[in-house]
Amino acid sequence: ILFFTTKGKVFGAKAWEIPETSRQAKGQALVNLLNLEQGEEIRSILPLDKNGGGKNLIMATALGIVKKTPLFQYENLRTSGLIAIRLRSGDALVSAHITKGDDHIIVVTKKGKAIRFPEANARPMGRATSGVAGMRMEEGDVVISMEVFPSKLPKVSDKRRKVFRDVLTISQRGLGKRTPVKFFPIQRRAGKGVKAAVVNERTGNLSAAVMVNEKMEQVIITSKGGQVIKLPLKNIPQLGRATQGVILMRFANKSDSVAAAAVLEKATEEEIPPIE
Repeated sequence: ILFFTTKGKVFGAKAWEIPETSRQAKGQALVNLLNLEQGEEIRSILPLDKNGGGKNLIMATALGIVKKTPLFQYENLRTSGLIAIRLRSGDALVSAHITKGDDHIIVVTKKGKAIRFPEANARPMGRATSGVAGMRMEEGDVVISMEVFPSKLPKVSDKRRKVFRDVLTISQRGLGKRTPVKFFPIQRRAGKGVKAAVVNERTGNLSAAVMVNEKMEQVIITSKGGQVIKLPLKNIPQLGRATQGVILMRFANKSDSVAAAAVLEKATEEEIPPIE
């Protein structure tokens, strides 16, 4: 398992080294497994499967830098960590994903801008390098999310089955929507991007941007004040890019705001517990 931190470092740990516990257990502190510095936070956790078909690893930083590195360079890592990307002053790692060589990348900022480009636009680089410009942003804007998805939707034989790839965006004030990736034009990296969502005083800046598909069923939104809401993905409407969305979460405290969002996949028949 690979752990990527805000300071651009990557740590490796064997899955069996992490103690298996019950769902209600607190778990083990990561500082007991990894040699983290003070103030260093985990940004991405990726399972490294040699038979998973992954070819490259791509990273994005808060200031819009992207970097692609061959995946084999991250095999056999130590818990002491290595440099995954050299960060400029004031920058931080935001996200890391494994790609298959022909995927598309979408980068989203807090002020509601996004850019989509093929991963081939970013040339492969060594591990201890700083990367290239992925998106040029206006002053005060930062990247909040980077997602990876196939360039084409998978073909299904059953026409009754819906297949989609949407970008779920949620703003600080709890407004959200789903926007199909086909609405985001394919550009070259290092551009200014296009509008992903309307950002104003009513919505606040974007807090989360997550890629969702037909395999996902639930969305969990957490506020900075500890408020949590869980809602079906199908209840969030598909809207265009230049829209602000609908209210997904109302806050008990008016000064509260959205901190993060996560999506849950549909349970398979084997995972559904039997009725006693």
